[in-house]
Amino acid sequence: MQPIRRTAFTLVELLVVIAIIGILVALLLPAVQAARAAARRMQCGNNLKQIGVALHTYAASNKEQFPVGSPGDAKHGVFTWLLPYLEQQNLYDSLDLENKTLNTFQEPHKFTHLSVYFCPSYPFKKVFQGNSNDHLDGAVCTYQGNGGVVRDPTKQAMTPSDNGDLPDNGVFGWQYARTIGEIKDGTSNTWCMGEFVQRDYKGGQFVDPPGNTRAWILGATRGGSRGLYSMKVFENAPNALVDRVADGIPFNYLPMGSFHSGGLQFLLCDGSVHFVSSNIEMKVYEDMATVNGREVVSAGAY
Repeated sequence: MQPIRRTAFTLVELLVVIAIIGILVALLLPAVQAARAAARRMQCGNNLKQIGVALHTYAASNKEQFPVGSPGDAKHGVFTWLLPYLEQQNLYDSLDLENKTLNTFQEPHKFTHLSVYFCPSYPFKKVFQGNSNDHLDGAVCTYQGNGGVVRDPTKQAMTPSDNGDLPDNGVFGWQYARTIGEIKDGTSNTWCMGEFVQRDYKGGQFVDPPGNTRAWILGATRGGSRGLYSMKVFENAPNALVDRVADGIPFNYLPMGSFHSGGLQFLLCDGSVHFVSSNIEMKVYEDMATVNGREVVSAGAY
């Protein structure tokens, strides 16, 4: 009698194969996730590089001036003025630049998602609609300009604000436009823009909309409160866990931050982009927020 040949796996063999596949997936999954995170971080850096090119192209056409950070009175901020230099001329032409960003004429346009203003690591909605507070509605922008740092409020605060004093030593400011020549500390030693997602409050996640992230179309609040929507004052460490209300943090002083592991990305005034650790020394961080502080920042300090 001929021996019977098996043509299929036994149950034990099948379980062994499944176990091996499971182990391989478990080993590969972190690598895949890390690769995806790296790709998102790279895209975010490319966004900032494009913004940097747009800023310098704008300056070349406007007497070497960067855009005004905020013209006040709830009008358009820096991200609106950059639109023509980011291949968004039609959107720019559709906006009412003389009126407030929240009037009815702007409604169809403030919900336009612009990928160049949006970090792909941001895990929430790209566009928020239907909030009772219209300041929370619109297409999200995850970047903010360098609004300086308040070191001596008696000398450097341009104007008091319900949302924090506004310094005059940043790249972007309240009702003024900075020229490249005024950046005396050097364009390679001065923050220009960085990531801002205000991602959590002492470990508790903000939801719908998260934190204090705002739409790209917004420049400032209405009235005299002078809340900044296109720039931040660098008074708190990046990615710091703060509770705006409980800690008494002024809106303009909320920390820069990102959803990247370990830090966030900054655009310098020379157009270069750097990943900066959340543990950067605070003095270095603030030194690089001033345009004419005459601080010495050593190579590799950030």
